[in-house]
Amino acid sequence: MKLKELLQGYDFDEIFPSITMMYPNAKRHKKEFKNAYDIMLQTRAVPSKSCIRYKIIEDEVSNAKYFGAEDKDFKTSWEMLLGMDVRKDGKVDLTQEEVLANCLLNAIFISTHPKEFEADYKTLVRA
Repeated sequence: MKLKELLQGYDFDEIFPSITMMYPNAKRHKKEFKNAYDIMLQTRAVPSKSCIRYKIIEDEVSNAKYFGAEDKDFKTSWEMLLGMDVRKDGKVDLTQEEVLANCLLNAIFISTHPKEFEADYKTLVRA
C-alpha cells in the first residue's frame, strides 16, 4: 500500500495516540503534528519504486531489537514518500496506525518538508 493511501485511511485523531507513545512531547504540539498530517493529505504523491520497509532492527550498541524502518527510507521529499509502498516484514508486530504514526514522525524529522511546514518544524525541533 502506498503511504498516501495509508494516510487517507485514517483520521488524525486515530493515529495521534500512537504518535504520543513514540514521541512524548507530542501532546504539547498536537497542532503542529496535525498540520503535517493535513499538508501530507493535500500533497500530490509522486510515484516511486522505492519502499518504506518495516523490519526488526538491532541496535549495535545496546543489542536491543525493535520494529522500525531505516532512516534512509525517509531521506526524500514528502511528495516522493507519499508515492512509496509501505511494507512490513513477516515478524513485524505493528498495527497500521503505529506504522502510519511512525511514518509521519519520520517524515517530519528526517524528510525534506515543504516550505509551508517550516514554522511548525522549527517549533518541533526546539521542543
